[in-house]
Amino acid sequence: MFSTLFACSAISCRAHNGVHARGETATRRVYFATTMGCRVEITVDEDVDAKARHATRAAMLELDRLDAMLSDWKRTSELSRWNTSGALHASASIDLRTVLARALDIARASEGRFDPTVGGLVLLWRSSRVSGALPEIDALHAARERTGWAMVAVDGESITRTRGDIALDFGGIAKGFAAIRAIEVLREHGCTRGCVAIAGDIACSDAPRGECGWRVSIERAHDSSLDASTTSITTSTAATTSCTELMLVNQAISTSGASMQWVEIGGQRYAHIVDPRTGLGATNLAQVTVVGPPDCAVDALSTALALTESDDEARTILAHFPAFGAFMQRTNGVSALGAWPPSP
Repeated sequence: MFSTLFACSAISCRAHNGVHARGETATRRVYFATTMGCRVEITVDEDVDAKARHATRAAMLELDRLDAMLSDWKRTSELSRWNTSGALHASASIDLRTVLARALDIARASEGRFDPTVGGLVLLWRSSRVSGALPEIDALHAARERTGWAMVAVDGESITRTRGDIALDFGGIAKGFAAIRAIEVLREHGCTRGCVAIAGDIACSDAPRGECGWRVSIERAHDSSLDASTTSITTSTAATTSCTELMLVNQAISTSGASMQWVEIGGQRYAHIVDPRTGLGATNLAQVTVVGPPDCAVDALSTALALTESDDEARTILAHFPAFGAFMQRTNGVSALGAWPPSP
C-alpha cells in the first residue's frame, strides 16, 4: 500500500519542487507518497481540503491497484502470473490488454526499439548489473529467441503468444498509463484541476486557476555524458537559463534516456534501459522528452526515441503519431521534432 500522504496547502506552498499558483484565486494542495517503486507527487487546485484528500487517496489506491497488476517485481501481479503460466492463450484484464495493445502500437511503429516482450532480457540484464559481468552468450541467445513483439497479440478479452516462455515487461509504459489513470480518478472525484508526477512521467488535467496551464520545466544537460544529475523533468515555477519551460493542459509528458543507473563492464558504460536489438543495456542513449495528449504512448515513445541513432530515425517514428512532439538531447546537440513545442 502507499505511504502516508503528506500535504502542503495554500497558494504560498513551495515545497519539494511542487507546482504552485501565481493567481490569488487558486488553492494548491500537494501530496507525496510512494508506489510503483518510486515517489509520486499529486497536486490539485481545490478549495475544499476534505474533497482534495478524498480524491487524492482514491487516485493513490488506483496507482496501487495498477502496480499490483502490471509490476514484474511482484510475483503475485497479474503480469507475473501471465508470464509464468506458459499459456499460449489466456484471458486478461482490460487494463493489461489496454497497456499491451498500446505497447504493441509503439513497438510496430518503432520497429522494435520499444518492445514489451523484453521480460527475459530485462531479468538477465538485472543480474548483469548486480554481478558486473555480461550475460553468458548462450543465456543471452536464449532470451533473445523469446523476444519479439510480433509473437504476442491482444485477441478479444485474451492475450496470445506463440511460445509459452515469452515474458512481458511494462517498465517503459506502465508509469505513464498509471499517471493518466490517476488524473482520471481525480476528475471522477470532482477534482478537475490536477497534476500527477510519477518519476519522469507527468499527466495534467485542466489548468489551475490563475494560470494558462501546468508549468513543467525540462532541465537541459550541460555535459556530454547527459547524466540524470544534469537533466531532469520537474514541476517548478522557477525558470532558469538551463531549462525549457512548458505550459500543459490535459496533456502528458515523459522523459527517458540518460540516467544515473549506469554500470561499467569491460570499460563500456551500459544503461539500465535494455536495447531489444542487442539484449544488453543501451550504450548510446539520447535524452528524450515526449509531450502529447493524455496517452501512455508518451512513455513508450520516449524510450523508443532514446534508442534512435539519428533525428531522421526519430522523425520516422513520430510520423505515426502526429499529435506528439519530442525534445531530443544528444551529445552533439539538441533538436525539437514533431508537434514541438506543444501548445496547451
